[in-house]
This record gives sequence, structure tokens and C-alpha cells, in this order.
Amino acid sequence: MRQVVAVLAGAVLAFIGAVVLGEYDLRGVTALVGFPLYGVAVAELTVAIGRRLSLAALAAVAVVVAAGLAWALWISFGHFRNGIEPPLLSWVMAVVAASCAVTWARTGRHRSSVQPQEKM
Repeated sequence: MRQVVAVLAGAVLAFIGAVVLGEYDLRGVTALVGFPLYGVAVAELTVAIGRRLSLAALAAVAVVVAAGLAWALWISFGHFRNGIEPPLLSWVMAVVAASCAVTWARTGRHRSSVQPQEKM
């Protein structure tokens, strides 16, 4: 149940992030920097709530991130009207962001299970 709530919270964050990112021109540096950070933010929230994520939850995080960025691109480029479409780099970075999210979530399992050491 905890993982379902975590993925739903990640989806809410992805929704909010897509609306915010969609207001910017998502080309070049914005896509190179913003998309992976977006993926990491969604993954971090998901790990913070779900702790240890199953493979299904990791796959759901990747789908949520990719769908959120596709929606952000759709908003940013005027709903693809008048033949204006995002450059290939933006689509590639959306896939990279989804893989960054999965990588972050997988390593997050290890980070959350490590106990802090006592100070001397």
C-alpha cells in the first residue's frame, strides 16, 4: 500500500512539474538540465514515501516521469499546432530523465536503508 501511495504522490508532483515546465521553452539547455532534475525530484519523493520500491513501482515512476515530460512538451510547444514540434533533443532528454528517475529511485533504496553513524 505504501508503494501505491508513493507512486500516486510522484504522479501528483509530475503533474505539477509538467504544468510549470510547460510554461518554458523546452529546448537546449533547459531540456538538458531541467528534465533530469525533474526525474530526480519525482523519484526522490517516491523513495521518501515508499522507501523500498518494487520493480513495478520503479517502472511506474519511469512512466510517470516520461508522461509528465511529454505533457510539458505538449504544453510548451502550443499543443503541437501549426506544425511546431519539439526538437529531437527534447524527446531524447525525456527518456534520459525517466532513466535518471529509475536510477535515483534504485539507489534511493540503499540510501534509505543506511543508518547514520553516531558522532564521536
